[in-house]
Amino acid sequence: MKRWVVVFVLAAATAAGGAIAQPQRNAEWLGVWHGELDGQPSVVLTLADDTGALGGTVVLNIIEKEDGAAHVVATEPHTLMNPHVEDEVLTFQFKKPDGDLLDFAVKLTADGEATIQCVNCNADAPTVSLTRTK
Repeated sequence: MKRWVVVFVLAAATAAGGAIAQPQRNAEWLGVWHGELDGQPSVVLTLADDTGALGGTVVLNIIEKEDGAAHVVATEPHTLMNPHVEDEVLTFQFKKPDGDLLDFAVKLTADGEATIQCVNCNADAPTVSLTRTK
């Protein structure tokens, strides 16, 4: 009986340690990240861990150039699906209106700075620089 209690206590302590460490690992990602293209707001990535797991939303602005001037022509809000952090890269997906999934990667480049790019979009999908505000 004592042996099982010790094993249970060690397992619980290990699980609690993992739960405590996770928010610290997420801390560098938490906040609101803004990006621009051609002087126009192009992406807002909002990340939080209120549930104990990293999650959030991404809002993409569709930018077109007309007569040499860029302007926002549409806004697409999405909920992050399958967010995962490995090393200095956050990956996530979201569902397009047609049901297809888009894969994105966000790479930390400095404290409060990152880049975001669609991984499975066409070859000319831009890489956008992001800056975090808390």
